[in-house]
Amino acid sequence: MNLDTKWLEDFLMLAETQHFSRAAEARHITQPAFGRHIRALEKAVGHSLIDRTTTPVSLTPAGRQFRTIAQNMVSQMEEGVRVLNGIEQPLPNPIRIATPHSLSSPTLLDLTDFITIEHDLHFSIDILRVDFAVESLTQSNCDFLLGFEILSLLQPPFHNLCIGHGDFLLVSLPDGSGNALYNPLESNCPILRYSAESYSARLIEQYHPQLEALNTYPVFESSMCQLHKDMALRGKGLAWIPDTMIRQELDSGKLVAIAPERYRLPYQIRLYRNSAPLRQDAQRLWDYLSHSIQNGWQINRPWHSIN
Repeated sequence: MNLDTKWLEDFLMLAETQHFSRAAEARHITQPAFGRHIRALEKAVGHSLIDRTTTPVSLTPAGRQFRTIAQNMVSQMEEGVRVLNGIEQPLPNPIRIATPHSLSSPTLLDLTDFITIEHDLHFSIDILRVDFAVESLTQSNCDFLLGFEILSLLQPPFHNLCIGHGDFLLVSLPDGSGNALYNPLESNCPILRYSAESYSARLIEQYHPQLEALNTYPVFESSMCQLHKDMALRGKGLAWIPDTMIRQELDSGKLVAIAPERYRLPYQIRLYRNSAPLRQDAQRLWDYLSHSIQNGWQINRPWHSIN
């Protein structure tokens, strides 16, 4: 196979801009020449990479997988040239992980700590809204997505590892006696609501029939779990928060779980990847986690089950 590295760079620019003329301009070549490069690349790999019937143009399924391959090839080549030229590279080829705010701390930090105990790896982290994180993985802009259960990623061309379990718990600030300041089983209480498009709102909606006994009225709305946690700690109302975010607050009594044996919404923590081949370090991470899971390791276990 004869591949011109310029074709790879042209392809990556087109994948980013989704527009032939803008990509050609960014690459400082004419549009006809740019188009010939893309066609030559498609001929070399034996697949159509660009769907020219859409507006803007988009990547075919083969194109999405090849984007990861092209990024890796260009990145490795650039790194090799830098090494030859003696140019220092503080963060060589970091493993790229996208994750929502709700899992960025402490779950992601615990995950990177666990991995780096055995492997000297570098990470580049993007904290994104879930739909943007999914797009980032779909477009091969990251190696992995750390998230909850995402139905669109639980099927080909994606793979996943279930690395932990937990519960969304209904929590309140304690009163002076250490009991819940707000108890929706006894009186009508303010609650912090999630935005309708968020994963948390969809999860809560699944359990709606079981939650009808709770007497609540909404006083605040946001898609961010961290903001709900901060508001709950200020006594602004009840909040559904994943236990991985509030273990210390629950253990110290800064937050009180409302009847956790009954009011808990299970979730799974999964690491997702595209089916395209991973770079060496990313594959090492995937293999290490796969082996650890087989031996019983989890990044998180439900707080209620161990308390």
